[in-house]
Amino acid sequence: MSKEILHTRIEERFKDIFDQPPEVPDYLQKNLNHTIRPYQEEALRHLIYTQRSPQADVSFQNQLFHMATGSGKTLILAASILYLYQEHGYQNFLFFADSDAIVKKTRNNLTNSTSPKYLFKPEGIVLDGNKIQVQTVDTFPHQPAPNTIYLKVTSVQSLHNNLMEPKENEVTFETLEEMNIVMLADEAHHYFAETRRNQKSVTQEEAKVRSWERTIEQLLSLNPKNRLLGFSATLNLENEFLFEKLQNRIVYQYDLKRFMESGYSKNVVLLQTNEEDHQKMLHSVLLSQYRKYIAKDYGIDLKPIILFKSNNISKSIKTHRSFSQIVENLSISQLQKTIEHGLAVYKETTSIWNKMFKYYEDKDLINVIRDIQWDFTDKNLMNANDSKFLSVENTLLLNTLEEADNPIRAIFAVAKLNEGWDVLNLYDIVRISEGATGTRKTTDSEAQLIGRGARYYPFIYENNQSYQRRFDLIDSDLKAIETLHYHTINESSYIQNLSKSLETANIQVKEDGSVRYDAIIKPKFKRSDLYQTGKIYINQVVPTTPEDYQSFNSYNVASIYETDLETAKETEYKVNGETTTTRVHTVELSIDKVLWQKAIQRNPFYHFSNLKKYIPSISSADQFIESENFLSGVKILLTLPIGLLVEQLTPKQKLVIIEKFLFNTQNKIRLNYMKEKGTPLFYGVHFQDVIKDYYVQINQVRGKVTTEVVRPKNMREHDWYIFNQAIVNGLEQNMIEFINSYMDELNNKYDEVYLIRNERKIKIVEIDGTRGFMPDFLLYLKDEETTYQVFLEPKNKLLYEQDKWKEDFLLALSKHQSFEVLSENEEVRLIGVKFYMAEPDKKLEFQEDFKNKLLN
Repeated sequence: MSKEILHTRIEERFKDIFDQPPEVPDYLQKNLNHTIRPYQEEALRHLIYTQRSPQADVSFQNQLFHMATGSGKTLILAASILYLYQEHGYQNFLFFADSDAIVKKTRNNLTNSTSPKYLFKPEGIVLDGNKIQVQTVDTFPHQPAPNTIYLKVTSVQSLHNNLMEPKENEVTFETLEEMNIVMLADEAHHYFAETRRNQKSVTQEEAKVRSWERTIEQLLSLNPKNRLLGFSATLNLENEFLFEKLQNRIVYQYDLKRFMESGYSKNVVLLQTNEEDHQKMLHSVLLSQYRKYIAKDYGIDLKPIILFKSNNISKSIKTHRSFSQIVENLSISQLQKTIEHGLAVYKETTSIWNKMFKYYEDKDLINVIRDIQWDFTDKNLMNANDSKFLSVENTLLLNTLEEADNPIRAIFAVAKLNEGWDVLNLYDIVRISEGATGTRKTTDSEAQLIGRGARYYPFIYENNQSYQRRFDLIDSDLKAIETLHYHTINESSYIQNLSKSLETANIQVKEDGSVRYDAIIKPKFKRSDLYQTGKIYINQVVPTTPEDYQSFNSYNVASIYETDLETAKETEYKVNGETTTTRVHTVELSIDKVLWQKAIQRNPFYHFSNLKKYIPSISSADQFIESENFLSGVKILLTLPIGLLVEQLTPKQKLVIIEKFLFNTQNKIRLNYMKEKGTPLFYGVHFQDVIKDYYVQINQVRGKVTTEVVRPKNMREHDWYIFNQAIVNGLEQNMIEFINSYMDELNNKYDEVYLIRNERKIKIVEIDGTRGFMPDFLLYLKDEETTYQVFLEPKNKLLYEQDKWKEDFLLALSKHQSFEVLSENEEVRLIGVKFYMAEPDKKLEFQEDFKNKLLN
């Protein structure tokens, strides 16, 4: 039997010259609230390919996306809804999951347009000019309305129970027989218990899960047009029975190994120690605050979260109390002693602890203690174990930890957060008082939690927001906010089990500390004219002006804001003595100036001293409120239950609504405001001022090295490379070898040839735009008449689409009619070459472009 999964067979078909991969329709990106990443686009291509097949009703009813935690499976889910609605006419979508937390989270992500995690465009879904409504239902209508997507969100337990014991106003097998439905199953690995054929005994829990699986399969079999799309990060394909069942269903696979290698996650580092719990907790707080301080030093707004993991609830509650006492009783002498001890222990290392304790050496410890006691006060701590404690409000806090108005800094838990928990700003997981010999079952659970914590936090730096790591190869303190630290015991049998669990889960773990590689400019090159008197040419930037930011439109803020009272945390209303939540009419909410002022007072971002930094065209807070270009021009459309009039809303309810609007808006203002834009005028900067010796610090990978790594390549014998070694990854090394293969031809044509590694020193900015980038290499060429500065950029396939604008900018340089180069004594030409990529067709394009522009 073939060991290839469906994903692999589709990829092979895509390579066939007679089988063109389908395009992802433009309307998907236009109607989604988040950018589709390259691998997500590939997942959608695979889905579209199967559903276009004449055999779709037979061979492709049941499909599974096996994708890493944090890879954005729910965005693919949302895109699939739009695609199946638009292209195949499906209107009934049934989402289910094993966890109530996942059910609540997904309902919010699919229906709450004010949530920062909302999946569709907040302005509304528009397909073929028609506005499409997403309506949540208990049962699907027999006569569906046009332009409507019906969505039922439930737990698999409730679904199974309602189907087995039919109730009024609930779905039944009979009502679904004549309907085409799409089932969307999250954490789908829970529904394959039937595959454990080799088990002689079955527990009560396993029997229950088996019954769920049979119920789902029965739903699928009601109609050949029915579809089941499953989503899971946790599939044990080593199990032969499971593999046999799923190999023809896995339509796309993007596991954690690929996800982490591509830089879409935090780095994961184990911090092993034999310290007592109280010392471990204090160190983790200092490390968390260090991240916050470092981020602030670079103008980044960050609220890092700590998770304290215990092995039972009583221990977790005790840890919670102990932690509060540690924070409350923290003294200068205790903190000073901790820092001095840490400096002595880690003095000769490159550990994160060495950097952290050195940082605190120069800090005012009174302020450090004040900040700790303010940030980690009891109201900013949460225990996630007690089901009574986890109210609706606290559940919301757990799933909105990234938001500015969420105060939580530390969470105490046992196992409730292992699955279905979405958090991006978790940076420290601290293992509290567990036995020295953790079993594989224990460490497997920990590996799953680490995988969830490794989700990347897309912070804004230098006016750019990235969803991938930026500092792996750069000596920067900001590596600390691209790293998850797992604080654990230093005991060999436990670490051995944990390492096996992490390897099984494909989680790449790096060592604490790093190896340093130095790149030194060669002495011979330092005697050259280029080094002594030469220049590197970059384009001028000019400040953006208030005229560039005259209205909300400049920040991509829509003038119409649609919401309902769920955003005000109201779920039920008494109308004429009866409870109702039915939404039937939409009204415009009138907001007076006093209410705007109150909401602004409660949000520091909108205090005028800060707001002026982002909206330079306003002269006062009153102008911001009263101007038609800003708040006065905003129309808030509010959906209300039957019988509830807008006049009946309290000022507090109105305040909550507009605070949500302001919070959603502040992110867009911050993201879309840029201080500088590029011009077509290039000027020279002295070579020595920008090109210097540099070094790269690289964290080593534990265990098996499964990813492409950066290595130093000896370049001492190659005079054309200005550094003694090239510190590069495999793709960059291949490009250097390509250039070396043409070096004889280049030397015959030019008097001087030098390849220069640009280690984040030379930046060019798009014309009349604010996006900038730093090309990886410059090729300097000189003949009798002209100096040529050639920009070269190796590019990974996964980054091509999002970086295509960079290639377009580089290629425009070669035309040079619209660009001006300021040069005193020589003719200077700027040349951009196509991206160097590993794929054969792209590599050939680079080769032809390189030869045409530089050799022909």
